[in-house]
Amino acid sequence: MDEQVELLRGIWNEMKALNGRITTTNESLGELRTEVRDGFRGLGERIDAVHSRSVERDLRLAGDLRDLKLDVRDLKNVAFAWHDEHRADRTNLAERVERLERHVGIERA
Repeated sequence: MDEQVELLRGIWNEMKALNGRITTTNESLGELRTEVRDGFRGLGERIDAVHSRSVERDLRLAGDLRDLKLDVRDLKNVAFAWHDEHRADRTNLAERVERLERHVGIERA
């Protein structure tokens, strides 16, 4: 019977030691869970901040691109107007030169 009691005491002592290790493991897991939760919360906040900056940047770029498109259109219209104006000037000048040449009797080659 003493042998059984000693065996049961040994089992009991191992169970107490195991219970202590389980308690320590649970505490460590709880701390780890808190760290992971806080880490994810911080990561979420950083992702939100990056997303907000990205949206703001995209909106600024969209506005800048719209303005650039309008500027290009305006410049294109100015260039076409300039081209048309100078084409008319060249035609007018060619006609005047031709009249002067006829007036002074110069023949074209």
